[in-house]
Amino acid sequence: MSRLVAATLGGVLVLSACGSDDDEGESNDEGGGGPSGTITYAMAQPFQAYNNTTASANTVANGQVTEWVLSGFWHFGNEDGQLVEDTTFGTYEKTADDPLTVEYTINEEAVWSDGESIDCDDIMLWWTAQSGAFDGLFSAVGTDGVEDTAKPECAPGDKSFALVYDTPFADWIYNGPNHGNQTMLPAHVVAEQGGLTSEEFLTALQGDDPAPLQEAATFYNEGWTMAGGLPDPALIPSSGPYIITDFQPEQSVTLTYNENYWGDPPAAEEIVIRMIAEEEQVAALQNREVDIIEPQPTVDLAEQITSASDIESQVAEEYTYEHLDFNFNDGPFADSLPLRQAFALCVPRETLVENLIRPVVPDAQVKDVRNVAPWDPGYEQAVEASAASIEEFGTQDIERARQILEEEDAVGTTVRLATLDNQRRNDAGTLITEACNEAGFNIEFTAELDFFDSRLPENRWDVAMFAWSGSPDRSGWNSTFRSVTECTPDGKGNNNGCYSNPELDELLDQVLQTSDLAEAERITAEIEALLWEDMVTIPLYQHPGITAWSPGVENVVPNPSQNGIAWNAYEWSRV
Repeated sequence: MSRLVAATLGGVLVLSACGSDDDEGESNDEGGGGPSGTITYAMAQPFQAYNNTTASANTVANGQVTEWVLSGFWHFGNEDGQLVEDTTFGTYEKTADDPLTVEYTINEEAVWSDGESIDCDDIMLWWTAQSGAFDGLFSAVGTDGVEDTAKPECAPGDKSFALVYDTPFADWIYNGPNHGNQTMLPAHVVAEQGGLTSEEFLTALQGDDPAPLQEAATFYNEGWTMAGGLPDPALIPSSGPYIITDFQPEQSVTLTYNENYWGDPPAAEEIVIRMIAEEEQVAALQNREVDIIEPQPTVDLAEQITSASDIESQVAEEYTYEHLDFNFNDGPFADSLPLRQAFALCVPRETLVENLIRPVVPDAQVKDVRNVAPWDPGYEQAVEASAASIEEFGTQDIERARQILEEEDAVGTTVRLATLDNQRRNDAGTLITEACNEAGFNIEFTAELDFFDSRLPENRWDVAMFAWSGSPDRSGWNSTFRSVTECTPDGKGNNNGCYSNPELDELLDQVLQTSDLAEAERITAEIEALLWEDMVTIPLYQHPGITAWSPGVENVVPNPSQNGIAWNAYEWSRV
C-alpha cells in the first residue's frame, strides 16, 4: 500500500502522472524531438563523490546525484519505495534453490558513455569490492550477502554472470549491481589509474594475489572524491541516461543527456542540482530559482509551504528514520552500559516528536525500534519484544538519569554530541543538550555541514545524531550492527559506532538466510530487543518528507525510499 499521506501543504494537493514502473524502456519523449529543457533540483547536503559505494562516501546526496549516472539492474522507486527493475540495463532471475543461483544478463547494447562495453571486467570489479574479497582491499559499505557467493566466472567481453550462494540468502532479489550503494563502476578507468591494461586488471581480479591491485584499489577508494571540482571527464563515464558535465563544489552539479545511452532518452536535456540550505529552499522555489525541493521538514518550512499559493506539494512518510548512535570505540560510552542508559533516559524523545514532527504530521509517534517501519510487517512484534527495555529507558526520566550518573561517579561527564547542520537537527540538539545537562552531563553540541565527510567517519564524537535512509529489505540494515574488522572510515562500513557483539552477528546471519517471513520477523524482533539491551542506538522518529515543486514541471513523484525524489528524475519534464 502506498505510504503517501493524504495531507496538503500548499493550496492544492496534486499527484503528478508517473511513467510505467515495470517498463523503464518506455519513451519519455512525447514530442518526438528528444530531451529538452532544464530541471533544477535543490539539495542541502553537498555532493562529494562519484563512487558512493565506499564506506566514507555512502550518503544520500551522492546517491541522488548518481542515481541516473550509474545504472544497474534495479533501484528503489514508485510511490511505495519498493524495488523497480531496470530492464534497460539488464535482467536477472533465480534459476536454482540448491545452491541458490541467480543469473544476470547485461543488455548487449550497454556501454559506458566513452564507448567502452559494460561487461566482464566491470562485473569482476563489482564482485571483488562488494564481496570483501582480498580482505576488503576495495572499500564497501557492506557486503550484504555477496560475501557468501562464489567468484563469478566470465571471459573478456562477457555480459552474463551468475551469483551462486554458499548459504541461503533471503534478500537475493536486492543483490546484484544496482542504482544505489552496490553500483557497478567503470573497471577500465580503475585499471588505467592502477597502471594496468584492462586485460591485466581482469586477470588480477580473477586471481588470488591482491598485490597487482594495490594501486587500482587506492584509486577506487580515494580517487573519485570531488573535493577539487570536476575531474577529467574521462575518469567519470556514465552508464545511465545522464553524465556529470559540471560541478561547482558546495554550489551545483550539472547532469546532461548521455548521447551514448542505449536506452530511450530522458525527458529533460539537463538536470541541475543546486546546493541550497533547507531554510532557503522554499524562497528559491517561489522565485523559480529551482523547480523541485525536498527539504527535511521543520515547523517553519511547513508553514512557508502552506502559505504559498503558487507551488504544489505533498507530505509522505519515509523509510528514513532519525536516531542517536553511541561511539563504542572511544569516549565515555565505549565501555559503560550504565552511562548509555543514563543518556537514553535524559533524551526527550517525546518532546522532539511533539515540537519538531507533529506540526508537520499530526499523528507522528516516537519510533521505538530501528529496522522496521511502522507500516511494515513485524513492527508491533519488534516493539513487543523490546517492551521491557522501552518501558525502562524509552521515556525521559531526568531524575533517574542523574541517579545513575551519581552511582557511577560520572556527574559532569563531557559528551560530544554531533550532527549535520540543519534547522531541525539544531533544534533537536538544543533540546537534548538542555535536558541532558540538567541530568548531569556536560553536552558539547556541534552541527557541521561536513559532518558526513569527516566527523562521523573519523569517530570524532561520543553521540552522533543522523538518519538512515531505509528500504523494505533486511540486508540493507544488516551491516549497520555487524562487528567490524577495524574501526576506520574504510573498515567499519555502516557500523559507525563500531559496536561488536558475536551473539548479534549470529542473529544477523540467521535473518539473512531465512526465506520464511514469519521467522524473519521473529529474528528481527530478537535483534531489536538485543539492541535495546545493549543500548546500541536510540531510535527517535520516522522522517516525514516534504516534496514541493513548481506547477511548471511534471512527473514529480514522491517516494519513501532512500533514493528520494530523484528515483524517476529521467521522467522530469517541463509542462
